[in-house]
Amino acid sequence: MTVLAIRKRFKDALNKTEYTRKTPPNDIKRRRVISVIPSIAMFISGYTPLFLILMINDITNITWYSYTFSSSVVGFSQVVLPVGLVFNNPIVVLSLFILSIFSLVMLRYVIKNITVNAFVITITEVKSRSSELANYTIPYLISFVAVDLAKWQDLFSFAVFLSLLCLLSIRSQSTFINPILAAFGYGLYDCHYTENNNPKTCVMISAKDLSSNETVHYKKLNNYLGIIKK
Repeated sequence: MTVLAIRKRFKDALNKTEYTRKTPPNDIKRRRVISVIPSIAMFISGYTPLFLILMINDITNITWYSYTFSSSVVGFSQVVLPVGLVFNNPIVVLSLFILSIFSLVMLRYVIKNITVNAFVITITEVKSRSSELANYTIPYLISFVAVDLAKWQDLFSFAVFLSLLCLLSIRSQSTFINPILAAFGYGLYDCHYTENNNPKTCVMISAKDLSSNETVHYKKLNNYLGIIKK
């Protein structure tokens, strides 16, 4: 090993030590929390269709409005339109609706703002993981099993189940196999890339197809996932 290489390693280690010293423990914890929040928002948004199914299953009646024309219009003499829905558990349905809207808003915010001040990388090898989207269909089977939104036991069990899924998804790096993202054209990729001539690997979300030897801008969301800028 040359003297120059030893000096460079020593300098890198010194810079890393200085950064650790200057960064307060509270700031490190705060950054970890901030990186987890987008992951949770993306997880919840992936199950908004499931919440929608549960809300539809809770409908007990539909209020209709009918209007009769004085004379036939284009072959129609009467118009009947749905104007209201009656739910068996309106408070639970409202909570699911608010949670769904909030998670979708958070998802849009994350996707729109996460790539600000993006970094330049060159992809050396890429493999699509979008086919794993089918893994998200398994929990949807819950909606077709007896889930009574009027029973606190069922609600609590459902919440525990989703919380466990969220934790496992984040730990297993599958948080972002998300049907909502797929609907908006985003795919999931295993990428090998170089950043400042340093080889690295990361799972990437991208709205465009990625290929080898392509230079793109990206932002790291956490230790294992990044988002490619459009």
